[in-house]
Amino acid sequence: MRKHLLGLWLVSVGSLLPLTPAVGVNAPVFDIRPEQAVLERLIPQQASQFELAPIAATDGHERFRISSTNGHIKVEGSTPSSLLFGVNWYLKYIAHVQISTNGDRLGTRVFPLPGATIERETPYAYRYALNENIDGYTAPYWDWSRWQREIDVLALSGINAMIVERGMDTVLYQTFRDVGYSDDEIRHWITLPAHQNWQLMGNLCCFNGPISATLMQKRAASAQKIISRLRELGITPVLPGFYGIVPADFQQKFPRAHVVPQGEWAGFTRPGWLDPRDPMFAKLATAFYQHQRELFGDSSIYDMEVFQEGGDVSVPEAARDVQNALLAAHPGARWMMLAWQGNPRQDLLAGVDRQHLLIIDIDHDRVPRDDRQKDFQNAPFLFGGIWEFGGRTTLGANTGNITARLQRLGRTNSNMVGTAVFTEGMDTNPFAFDLFTEMAWRSEPVDLEKWTTNYVQRRYGATDPHALATWKVLLNTAYNIRIDNVVFHSERDAAQESLFDAQPSLTVNRASNWSPEAMRYSAEAFKQALPDMLQVAPALRGSATYQYDLVDIARQTLANESRLLLPQIKTAYDDKDRSRFGALTQRWLQLMELQDQLLATNRFFLVGSWLAQIDPLASTAEERTHLDYDARSILTTWGDRKASEGADLHDYGNKDWAGLTRDYYRLRWETYFHSLDEALRTGTAAKPIDWFAMGDAWNHGIQRYADSPDGDAYIVATRVADVLRLARH
Repeated sequence: MRKHLLGLWLVSVGSLLPLTPAVGVNAPVFDIRPEQAVLERLIPQQASQFELAPIAATDGHERFRISSTNGHIKVEGSTPSSLLFGVNWYLKYIAHVQISTNGDRLGTRVFPLPGATIERETPYAYRYALNENIDGYTAPYWDWSRWQREIDVLALSGINAMIVERGMDTVLYQTFRDVGYSDDEIRHWITLPAHQNWQLMGNLCCFNGPISATLMQKRAASAQKIISRLRELGITPVLPGFYGIVPADFQQKFPRAHVVPQGEWAGFTRPGWLDPRDPMFAKLATAFYQHQRELFGDSSIYDMEVFQEGGDVSVPEAARDVQNALLAAHPGARWMMLAWQGNPRQDLLAGVDRQHLLIIDIDHDRVPRDDRQKDFQNAPFLFGGIWEFGGRTTLGANTGNITARLQRLGRTNSNMVGTAVFTEGMDTNPFAFDLFTEMAWRSEPVDLEKWTTNYVQRRYGATDPHALATWKVLLNTAYNIRIDNVVFHSERDAAQESLFDAQPSLTVNRASNWSPEAMRYSAEAFKQALPDMLQVAPALRGSATYQYDLVDIARQTLANESRLLLPQIKTAYDDKDRSRFGALTQRWLQLMELQDQLLATNRFFLVGSWLAQIDPLASTAEERTHLDYDARSILTTWGDRKASEGADLHDYGNKDWAGLTRDYYRLRWETYFHSLDEALRTGTAAKPIDWFAMGDAWNHGIQRYADSPDGDAYIVATRVADVLRLARH
């Protein structure tokens, strides 16, 4: 098969050959140098204290052992993943320090030797990470240093499989060039990075393109580096498979091919779907997998989300042929798919070899479905944790689902073979991430209060009484989300959004269309968390972990206030009390301004950090403008007017970030309140506002935002408590 110029720019795949066994293989010998390198990057002051070694698995189960030898901390593991998780267990429960998705607390002191030998094993062969949407809502423009940090944290958390979608644009490009598409045609079809994941899922094409050849080259080289590191650390790279997406005009070029038109998704033109029974399908699949292998090597797991619209195609037959094409290219590989909203269909399951499936269960029905042996016809599945959507900054999770339900399903379903961190964004809610990733290694019931006490000690450096009081409030509110009378749409285990981020209305109850419509816990009860957090001992306040949590708690306190204040504003407007309306709306805007100042104090809450990632990938000023629009629009309008308004995609990716709050969210509310005030003053109806135009103006803006923090988080958080009149006990 001919190679195109793009392929000549890329690193040889010879450097990507696996250095460690595939997931689940009992291999008592592996190279521990990559794992030692993780320690040198994450704990440089103490890395030399550790002696790492492989040990044999127990009855096929991965395990680790922690002990001391010759004055060193000895950690052994049956796989690279179990070895690194053993190191993390030591850090958490013996050294009482923390490496987290949102800040580390390590210090420079010598770590203590273990007082006794600790051994643990996991019954789960798979500990998977990353929702496909991560590539849109969190990581579309990450550079290597940012990816390296994320991979290190995931590896330390026991993750042994991770999806990589970056670089698949090159695979698609080469595949369709092989069958006669021109360079210009296919680059116009391929979507830019922040929206490209939805093209791979068959939802859209062609948005804000074309993609440049240089950008594809950079992304493919980046993906090679990511995949190489994953393999070094024994993490299986999960790659997208081919299930039949083709350009919408494919039928015109190949009249004899059976292409099922897919119409539109949220106003976007969807790729066509080539019938897997069509002879052309096997040809394209062969080309796709060959180019993918040449660029990135082989995997044992391939991700495909299919049959959203089946048309006149027999689903069992089509599913069989999709799987046959995968197995022809990769014998023994597993097809990874999602379980949600009725998928996978029973007829699909009936048509395939179910033992070569891997289903991620993210069921979010009001009545949880727990008999997954029956539902999945005994196909292997992973318990999915999804407490956050759209990459939003909302604090909270359903910890009962993470602890009790996960363990219950593991006991009652013999086909549960692992866990999956499946939030739609990463690097928020470090508490939930830490708890969830540890559950794969715990068979005993979890005392959540005791677990949280240990978490407080490692996160802040002591079991400070005020820190413990703070987390007692959080455990009883934001981390105690339950299935109750609140309409949560498809986001069962997620907390409510901030109304500051919502498209303005006096009756708005959520920022994005599919999120919970009301508070998932008591806003009044949550208010006590901030005063307690501010009283944590001064000696503990300097860590990055305390600083992040302080800003996050103060931010959430302000966000909750929006739900208490908006009904008061509506009452004042309905009563035509212009004076009270003015006072209340002024307070609303002042709280938003205060929130922006708060967010500016921490690097995790800066829109400038998000936008600064674009610069290294842009080769020209024109390309930077296109990529900037791509990155901005995913936060605001999501797409064009039809998608934003007609399909209600606007604000799905809302985030409490400095700069975005000031120049977009606050401006919307200020404009809206001015319109309502004019209506009260003149006695006429309020003038309509073109919200899409306002969002699109910000998307096309040229403002540059700071990508480093500014201000003192403690001072601003104290101001938040004072403004909200929160009493300290």
